[in-house]
Amino acid sequence: MAMKCRVEYISTFYIDIQSIQEFLIDFPNKVARIINKTDKALLNLVEMPEMYPVYQMIPEFRFIVIEDYLVFYKFKQNERLIEVHRLLYGGMDIPAVHGIHWKHIL
Repeated sequence: MAMKCRVEYISTFYIDIQSIQEFLIDFPNKVARIINKTDKALLNLVEMPEMYPVYQMIPEFRFIVIEDYLVFYKFKQNERLIEVHRLLYGGMDIPAVHGIHWKHIL
């Protein structure tokens, strides 16, 4: 049996969730659904951390598609650690967000 990984959430992930909640304030069911699907997807990572593809524009990250959103994470194999960094709207200019807000984590 493979050794399970631990999951850590970076503060930007929580900021992203708060932003989504504020943006979708009139749609609480959608917010709950997105968070629920995100939780389920992240639970799968504990045993299969490389199951989702590498994000080609920022290859340090893998990503999960959750409805209209993308969850970005890093898998640190030597540490058996999954770092969950961002939950971003898929229609935004992700590389631009990367250049401005992700600089400190790369």
